[in-house]
Amino acid sequence: MYIFGYGSLVNPKSLQKTLPGKSIAKYISIIGYRRIFNVPVFGHLYLNIKPEPNIKLDGVLISVSDEELTKLKKREKGYSCIDITNALSENTECPVYTFIAPEQKYPDMKILQSYINTCLAGIPKNNQKKWFNETIIENPIEDDLDNPKYANN
Repeated sequence: MYIFGYGSLVNPKSLQKTLPGKSIAKYISIIGYRRIFNVPVFGHLYLNIKPEPNIKLDGVLISVSDEELTKLKKREKGYSCIDITNALSENTECPVYTFIAPEQKYPDMKILQSYINTCLAGIPKNNQKKWFNETIIENPIEDDLDNPKYANN
């Protein structure tokens, strides 16, 4: 089976902190979802995806075993593991899952710059502006680069 990564899992170094030696199998898109910062974790907001018709969302496929999926589920607390095989822009030979949390708003929470940078490190530089334009960012960003708070950066 595969996991579709759209945030920090796009960054190979972040992925390997949970699954050492694991690499990205393929770059791919899903149709009908958009990135949004709206998942509270330890007092800050992290990426999620929400349904949005006709939107194409770029990400990666990561081949995982049952044991590796269990590790990812521990990492992705607060998210549900959802089958998105039918949303893929192309067919795969195996089912594809991703992590999605309930859509909520947290107006008093901030987004860590160290987390954003971790996500962006997996995006080619020429696509980073597109990534920002396609991501819903409704909350302020906390500049924590002098003392990064995101553990997987």
